[in-house]
Amino acid sequence: MLSPHAPPCPDFTIVPTSGGLGADIYGIDVTKPLSQVKFKNLKRALLDYQVLFIRDQSLEPDTFLKFGKRWGGIHFYPYMKGLEGYPEIFEVIKNPGEDRTFGNRWHSDQMYSEKPCKFTILYARELPRIGGDTLFTNLYAAYEALSPGMKKLAGRLRTYNNGDNTKRYGGKSRDNWYAEKGMGGKLHRPKARTDVVGIHPLIRTHPDTRRKALYIGDQTERFDGMSETESQPLYDFFMKHVSKDTFTCRLKWQPGTLAIWDNRCVSHYAISDYPKERRVMHRITIKDAVKPY
Repeated sequence: MLSPHAPPCPDFTIVPTSGGLGADIYGIDVTKPLSQVKFKNLKRALLDYQVLFIRDQSLEPDTFLKFGKRWGGIHFYPYMKGLEGYPEIFEVIKNPGEDRTFGNRWHSDQMYSEKPCKFTILYARELPRIGGDTLFTNLYAAYEALSPGMKKLAGRLRTYNNGDNTKRYGGKSRDNWYAEKGMGGKLHRPKARTDVVGIHPLIRTHPDTRRKALYIGDQTERFDGMSETESQPLYDFFMKHVSKDTFTCRLKWQPGTLAIWDNRCVSHYAISDYPKERRVMHRITIKDAVKPY
């Protein structure tokens, strides 16, 4: 399922993690300046493998942000404030006893934006002793596995994605849910509500690889032009389809692990299996210049 044109790279070692997608990268220290050629090869590896895992990094917020900006302009998460002094970095924390894990559903980041973020860069700072893995799935492969008839139907559909969909929070607004979970101090409400609803093609074309991907996630409320009731059977089919084991890989985090993935062709799922332990991650998302098409 991997790109057929993934060549050996002289600048670092690439070890595929599964037959579905993903690669471990060895021989890179992102705290040190990467040459233009080396960084270009790293971007090429991301296009080929869709998600990259770089172990044993030692990143403070300043070095993390400097590396993140190499990938493009920052896409600010509209609902939560960033770190003090580093608003571009969003801190994802789950404390012992909390019953909701951030990202604990299949999704591509910020699908509700008119121009969803291009890349996500996530860095592990504090981890539970066991658990807290992340699953990734190959949305190219999910599209390619559809029958010709289903591809034709899917090609006519557009998804209505809503960041304020109360069904995702037990009937509560994001504001109320965050406040109840002790995160009210980090809450940030967008001044305009224009960037919390996005309507996108169900089958999107990657602007760099030109490959088609099945673009759907938990932020999808319904299909455009349909009611939620009408949309539900199709939505359930596509969500079950994209999460098939054969399309996926699993990341077992270690302190210092850095993951980079391409939201235009990847969906991910944060596993919530560490109820009594703390997990702290730092995240940067990179904005895109074009709408999904």
